[in-house]
Amino acid sequence: MVLKNQMVLATTEIEARPDGVALKFAGTETSVRVEDIAVIYQTGKIDHIPIDPAILSTLATLEVGIRKYEASGGRRFPYTICGGVSLALTLIPNRTTEDIDIVAREPIEEFLSRENLHWDYRVEFLDESALSLMGDWQARTSIAIGPTGLEFRLMHPLDTIMQKLLRWSDRDFAERDWPDIKAIVSALQPTEDTLKKLLTENPFRYTKGTGPMAIATDAIDANTRAFIAEFMPDTTYEKLAELAFANLAKKLGRAHLLPLATPNVDLRQKIKPVELE
Repeated sequence: MVLKNQMVLATTEIEARPDGVALKFAGTETSVRVEDIAVIYQTGKIDHIPIDPAILSTLATLEVGIRKYEASGGRRFPYTICGGVSLALTLIPNRTTEDIDIVAREPIEEFLSRENLHWDYRVEFLDESALSLMGDWQARTSIAIGPTGLEFRLMHPLDTIMQKLLRWSDRDFAERDWPDIKAIVSALQPTEDTLKKLLTENPFRYTKGTGPMAIATDAIDANTRAFIAEFMPDTTYEKLAELAFANLAKKLGRAHLLPLATPNVDLRQKIKPVELE
């Protein structure tokens, strides 16, 4: 339901009341006057499964916020939907969630926090630089047009796996990420060569950190080894790391970014005997 003040509300049940209607959703109830209602939409389905209305209402609210941000002078840039909602809108329509993960290039959340917006689900913004250990994920995104016409990008499910392998928390990885990873692999049945390509696009996924970063890189190491053991039995972590750095060397060589090799030197040719007179 969209109100005349641009507020967007999700509901699974509308009950008539003497003074208006009551919207019921997820155990909550909101009273709305009939004269405040602009339009009511019925949500559709993906693969015969109804779309979660709170996903649509939250994206519509985000669209309102983005337009306000741009109108205030904020820079326009692509927003990528990732995580559980990207799966719900592409591959696993029955995937439940309570938040929406958005990859952004600027701290738009600071602006949105000052706006009087209603959110049915929490929106978590992820700085694009946080995905720097992934490969060319942006080239594999698809397009999702939001409820009010704004264009979003959807992260590819296989890149969602690559993102989930970067999780720092072993508990969250086991409880939240591993079930999604198994569901994606089961649905898409990617070949081992496909997974190998994704895991060798960026060799810095295999680098080891020091200090506080050691916690992160150790977690990524453990997650990646678990994934390889489960879904890529014909290879090893070490082989993939070696291949990833070899691929980088080839790219740098083709781009003429590697220094030219220094010539061999035979010092025997640099000396010659002389006769004393």
